[in-house]
Amino acid sequence: MDYISVNTKMNFAFKVEVAVIKDSIQSIFNNIEYPIRISDLEVVSNDKHSNVSISLKYKIGQFSIFSFQTKMIVFLIEQKIYSLINTKPININLVFEGVFNEK
Repeated sequence: MDYISVNTKMNFAFKVEVAVIKDSIQSIFNNIEYPIRISDLEVVSNDKHSNVSISLKYKIGQFSIFSFQTKMIVFLIEQKIYSLINTKPININLVFEGVFNEK
């Protein structure tokens, strides 16, 4: 079981499993307005179990809003991670794989 240890600065700490973080990131894309498909989602904790690095591949529905969607992905992931472990992730690695046809 891989985990992230979160210090709350209130004389206690709690642990968040990496699997929970991965599921939370996946849920972002299930509830999103613009069609985005992700694959190969990896969430890796650092040596001290205090933060994570994220890597994923993604496809978008419309290339005309590529920049907006990419920035939105980064923002949503950062916000989700911050809500879980009280810090932004060390690294977010996005690999753009192209456009898919949503029909």
